[in-house]
Amino acid sequence: MGRNDKPIAMTDNAPMVVAMLRQAWFSLAFWMTFGLLLEGLIGYRIPDYLSDPQRRELLRLAHAHGGVLALVLLASALGIGYGKTRPARVAVLALRSGVVVMPLAFLAAGLWHFANDPGVAIWLVPPAALLVIFGIVGLALGTRRE
Repeated sequence: MGRNDKPIAMTDNAPMVVAMLRQAWFSLAFWMTFGLLLEGLIGYRIPDYLSDPQRRELLRLAHAHGGVLALVLLASALGIGYGKTRPARVAVLALRSGVVVMPLAFLAAGLWHFANDPGVAIWLVPPAALLVIFGIVGLALGTRRE
């Protein structure tokens, strides 16, 4: 740190950064535990899971998107915490919302689905993806401000 750099605890962004970090760590813990559950379903050869390829695919998508998006949120929080910019609150809110909604939509679509089609919750995935993209672009544009 340079002479003019403040620690995260002393910046104006501190409450936002702390909330983002908390969400990222708990999200990462949840989705990694969920992945362990999926491994257990395979390992113990649970028929309801193994005989339904639609469910398997959607639950894997929930696990993968949840884990990766938690890491994106973690990196964003660290970037905001150490940066000298104030990101737009709407961008942070969009990112935090999309990180929650997208994997949960895959999860719900996999748990309650039709014969060969995902459940109706799959319709939440595109808006959630737009939230994540809007949040990331908003944070990227916010880095230009001094």
